[in-house]
Amino acid sequence: MAKKKQKYIDIMVIPDPNRQIKTIRISIPLLKTFFTVAVLLIFASTISLIYFTKTTSYLYTVILEKDKQISELTQIKEEQDKKIAALNKNAQMVNEKIKNLTELEEKVRRMVGLSSPPASRGNVIRSMNPDNSISYDDQTTTQLLTEIDQKTSELNDLISKVEARLNYLAALPSAYPVYGTITSPFGMRKNPFGSGYEFHPGIDISVPIGTPVKAAGKGVVVYAGWLAGYGKAVIIDHGYGIQSVYGHNSQILVKVGQTVERGDVIAKSGNTGRSTGPHVHFEIRVNGNPVNPMKYLAKEN
Repeated sequence: MAKKKQKYIDIMVIPDPNRQIKTIRISIPLLKTFFTVAVLLIFASTISLIYFTKTTSYLYTVILEKDKQISELTQIKEEQDKKIAALNKNAQMVNEKIKNLTELEEKVRRMVGLSSPPASRGNVIRSMNPDNSISYDDQTTTQLLTEIDQKTSELNDLISKVEARLNYLAALPSAYPVYGTITSPFGMRKNPFGSGYEFHPGIDISVPIGTPVKAAGKGVVVYAGWLAGYGKAVIIDHGYGIQSVYGHNSQILVKVGQTVERGDVIAKSGNTGRSTGPHVHFEIRVNGNPVNPMKYLAKEN
């Protein structure tokens, strides 16, 4: 007779001597199933743990690489920001120089009466870089600043020369003190008070008494009063060794030490002093010597 296959396992539980013994019957197939499931769970957990570990390691490596890339990009950006800041600073310096240069150019144009050309600002840059592709790196900026400084120095020198020339032109006694008929020119003439000839150191311009007499050029009044032969006279020192004399006035309107501009009224014409009729005696002296006033008056525009 075949031996009957065991289907259960009995487990006896003895709590203590005073209590009844308990028996727990567990089905062997169930127990096998339990162990099989447990082994599978352990295996799955192990596989999951290995996968998780590898995944975590991979992600950590990726994160480190990304952090490295971010750090490199941040460093690159900071370097670029520094370069951009340096370029902006260079551009600002160049623009300030250009602004000053343009203002000097405008000053020269105003001094000589020229109008400003359209879009004049930046002409220096465009002349150096026609395609307008300026790069404000240190080398280019240094070159630009050097050339702009040179042009600025040239303009300042030109301004000084123009100012000196304008001051000279403003001082020249080139305007008629009055407008009328020239009754006696410069040089030798017949003596109006007797026989023979005499040297006439100026020109006589016939005008009615009371006609405003104007300064022929900018200068300082060095004499205003009665002068023998000239009557009531005004003498203006124009600098550069040049003086102008206005004689035979009926009234003097300026004082010694007063600065006058060309066209300022300095007196009123008359017939005082050694005169044969109402007129203005106009005389120009260079280094104390009388010269023909027409050489200066002819320069009037």
